Amino acid sequence: MVGANTDDAGSQDPHDVGCYGLVGGVATKTVTGEKVHASLVSRTQGPFHCAECLTDAVVRKCAERIDHFAHKARLSPVVARGESSLHRNCKEEICNALKARFPGGSWECERPIKANKLKKIPALVPDVSGRIGEKPVVIEVQASYLTVPKIAKRALSYRARGCAILWIVPLTEDLGTENFRPRLYERYLHSIYFGRTYYWLPGDGILLRPVHYGVAYRYIDASEWPEPGGELQYAPGYEKPYKVVKKPVYGKRVNIAYDFHWNERAEFVPWNESKAVPRLSTWQDDLEVWWDREEQDAFERRYTYNA
Repeated sequence: MVGANTDDAGSQDPHDVGCYGLVGGVATKTVTGEKVHASLVSRTQGPFHCAECLTDAVVRKCAERIDHFAHKARLSPVVARGESSLHRNCKEEICNALKARFPGGSWECERPIKANKLKKIPALVPDVSGRIGEKPVVIEVQASYLTVPKIAKRALSYRARGCAILWIVPLTEDLGTENFRPRLYERYLHSIYFGRTYYWLPGDGILLRPVHYGVAYRYIDASEWPEPGGELQYAPGYEKPYKVVKKPVYGKRVNIAYDFHWNERAEFVPWNESKAVPRLSTWQDDLEVWWDREEQDAFERRYTYNA
């Protein structure tokens, strides 16, 4: 399966995973809707799911730690911690392509920028930096271990220096078309760039693959259960949108050199996130919205008002 990367959320910080629904070892039995604790059930009693994000959950029985549930969802095939070659190749490929198109743009990889103590701006080392026309642009190739607060802090520091920022997520293989669970930092970048995350594969040069995180659905099976008086109750099956699992919806590929513009965006808090996106200078693509806005609006209304 393309990009069939899974993640045991029970063994990670739920803030990084982006869902606290399984904290405490409780999940929901999908067929009956019953809340159960991991210590009191076995795998054969499933299926289970997380009541918060609706992702399928698996029960973990461990000798080294207490029984718990973990999210089960495909993740994007991003650069793993300690895997430096793809990260380096992405920077060099993009930098070399921009040098060829803008020979007077002073494009470099990892050019150090000294701290400005007077303005309280820390030292910076952008992955790639230079000019497109008269516009100073910095490109950061996202490493999976960089946290959301660090992304925000770094982006603010570049804005203070008058630079537009473009964040890119390199992939080890194609993302594919199946549903997946974006990591917290991917969702944050998605918010920064108005509903798209920019992915890159080796050989893409300065072409990027913008992906919108579209609404994905899980099917809730029909169920029957007896009432205390013996009367049999029935609930038909239906589709319910996941909260965090998404469907990748692709826009057309965009060229960093020609399909982007300088954008000043105001501070805001994404509708379903806790971390604010600060006022930033971004290098933003020129694409019109390519996803189903009505479906997205209905999804946001549903979970904003707990419908």
